[in-house]
Amino acid sequence: MEQFEIDDFDYDASPHKEGFLKRASFFTKKFATAFSNRVIDPVTNLIDPIYEGLSFVNSQYERSILKIGNPLVVKRLVYVAFMVAVFYLVTRQTVNESINGTSGGAFSSGKFYDIDKLSNIIEDHIDPKSMKEHLEYFSSMPHVAGTSGDLALSKYIETFMKNNGIQKIQNVELRSYLNYPAASKAKTIVKVSDGSFEATLNEMDIMEMEYIGFNPNALNTDTEVEGHMVYANYGTEKDFNDLADANVVLKDSILLIKYGGSLPEANKIELAKKKQVKAILFISHKFTTGKDDDKQDIDTVIERHNVGNGRYSTGDVLTPGWASEDGYVSRLLWFKSESTPKLPTIPLSYKDGQELLSRLGNTGFKFEHDIYSGDKTDDVSKRIKVRIGNNHKDTHQIWNVVGSILGREQNEKSVIIGSARDSSCFGTMSSNSGSVVMLELIKLFTTMQRKFNWTPARTITFVSFDATNYNLAGSTEWIEDRKKTLQEQGYTYIDLSDAVAGDDLTIKANPFLHDIIKECLKSVGSSTIQARGNKKLQHKDKSLSLHELFKLKNKGSDRISNNMIEEKNYVPFINLLNVPSVEIKFEGYSYPKHSCYDNFEHFEKSKIDPSMKKHSQLVELLAKLILNLAEQAVIPFKFGEFVDRLNEYQGDLEKYINEAIRTDGKANEPVMHFEKLTKSFNTLRESANLFDEWTDSWKKFIVQSAEMEPSILAMKRWRWNDCLVEFNEQFISKDMQHPRPGYLNLLFGIPYNAPPTDNGHYQWNTFPAVRDYVDQKDWGRAQFEIDRLANIMELAATQFAAY
Repeated sequence: MEQFEIDDFDYDASPHKEGFLKRASFFTKKFATAFSNRVIDPVTNLIDPIYEGLSFVNSQYERSILKIGNPLVVKRLVYVAFMVAVFYLVTRQTVNESINGTSGGAFSSGKFYDIDKLSNIIEDHIDPKSMKEHLEYFSSMPHVAGTSGDLALSKYIETFMKNNGIQKIQNVELRSYLNYPAASKAKTIVKVSDGSFEATLNEMDIMEMEYIGFNPNALNTDTEVEGHMVYANYGTEKDFNDLADANVVLKDSILLIKYGGSLPEANKIELAKKKQVKAILFISHKFTTGKDDDKQDIDTVIERHNVGNGRYSTGDVLTPGWASEDGYVSRLLWFKSESTPKLPTIPLSYKDGQELLSRLGNTGFKFEHDIYSGDKTDDVSKRIKVRIGNNHKDTHQIWNVVGSILGREQNEKSVIIGSARDSSCFGTMSSNSGSVVMLELIKLFTTMQRKFNWTPARTITFVSFDATNYNLAGSTEWIEDRKKTLQEQGYTYIDLSDAVAGDDLTIKANPFLHDIIKECLKSVGSSTIQARGNKKLQHKDKSLSLHELFKLKNKGSDRISNNMIEEKNYVPFINLLNVPSVEIKFEGYSYPKHSCYDNFEHFEKSKIDPSMKKHSQLVELLAKLILNLAEQAVIPFKFGEFVDRLNEYQGDLEKYINEAIRTDGKANEPVMHFEKLTKSFNTLRESANLFDEWTDSWKKFIVQSAEMEPSILAMKRWRWNDCLVEFNEQFISKDMQHPRPGYLNLLFGIPYNAPPTDNGHYQWNTFPAVRDYVDQKDWGRAQFEIDRLANIMELAATQFAAY
């Protein structure tokens, strides 16, 4: 038998150690038992039913999946739906809630934002000091279109856009006819035939090109021409008739004509050409600069007004009606184009003009201010020699700078803000004030993007236009090259020419926009704005809104004019595209536009806007207007206001026609019919009511649905926005041969013989084709145009309602 040895362990026989181990073991077991009873068992009792429930749900889920189809595919679809829901909830919580508004479609491309809250922060981000610095910089160099100064400012604006975060930027180089004065007395001269007087053709005694007087788009003289001087006042048809009645000989004369009056300069040249005159000398105005004790009269200003026939077609005078962007298109010869002047012209200062007028004596017809016209004579002291030798560039570079803030929802729709950049010299008030406002708007909207993670619902486009002084070449050629695109995308154009040149707030706009402009006016406060010579406007209550001041200026009325008839960049937008346009500015100060005296020194000396408050108010007003136009869910066109104004414009047209019939003096007076036009306006009102009803119902639904918009409703709303734009397209003439290729709009536009500025006599910017034929006394064609417009209006209204 084997015997096992048992080793004796070396136990510690200490009684203290044995007692500690027993106590530790006892307490450990006691704690474990208590923890199990109080924690583990209750949790187990709680989890077991949940586990059994989850097991049951899972088994039911698996059975349901099997009934639907392939479990793998169905589970993936459920997972995708779950992740989309999670993503939606996360993004909804992370977007800045301070400016959040209505959701834009259930799972669409973005949100709408609280326009009121966005508007409230605008004023705090406007920087008057920055605007003044920009104004001084832009005014530090002459920037005639196509020159190095013009190019430098275009690059500056492009860089400014990039630095402020505008991602889509284009510096669009175009080609257009341009002319420049020759800095040589041997090429250009105006002197009395006996040598007793020679006109000074440069300003400030500086012989550099920018200081020399000339007319953009003017014709040169082949050689020196000589003729007897005849003063024709403003060069209107009435003035020429007065001269004819007085038997004043105009053939082979050289005319002295004042700038201004009731006709553009190009129309005056056309009338003078029919009288077989040799050349025209335009007499500039006298201006007063400074304020109070610092006033100074300046009679040496030489105004450089465009003489291209913008009433036939704006743009490059050698490509009327078609684009010349690439520089290789067909270009007309000078005397084949209807846009070119057919007489040589050159401007004189008021001082030199008065010197020449004083030599006419007391012969001929007596005009106002006891100035006689003069008549044909061999007296060399009353004859004048003229030579004009400008430098002509048939295709010269010009540059438009375009920057866009793309919309998040309908980025193919755009509000366009345009500013003239070029000037005749320094251009402080004529072009620079508008450029400064545009730069501040760019900075303002890009700041809102960065600070609030905001993007407009529709695109905002900023354009710095070149060659505005050359028959609006920059804007017109840009439009002609992309006409179809702009017609489909552009739904509002805002013009910023001569933005601040006085104290009087002036607004002109398409009637679609009158209501939204008034709402924005009410939200902008004013500082003290005093109109010269009008005590009614001298208020020191800073709580007055711009809307209240606008009403005071207009004798208690807030009626907004539609007479946009000046030579500004809104002309091609209205007359080629029928894009609803707006011009808001401060005016009232007569400044030397198109002259080197329009500079920063005279801006400061005349105290036009020393603290830049009016610039700031204009920026705030325009920013709120742009924000509403780009951000409101439905484009804020008011059809009711539109139809009301159309009825007024029809009444004005009837008045215009009746006056023309009365002055025609024929025994058999024509009878014009407006019944079809009235009926078409009534149809449009019915369509407008349907649109307003849908808009109201949409707003109610959004409120009731906790600000959620189903995708199908969002698509319906987008389609309504499309219809608003398409409605305006209907009124562009489709005629292949149009009498005036730059004026295709049958509803709104400038008649050929309308005054260069609004004289308040008629609603000039309406029914241009009808008014043209009325002026020609072609009553049959005038009636045809009335009926054609009525048919188009009826069709457009019906199609709009059909949607």
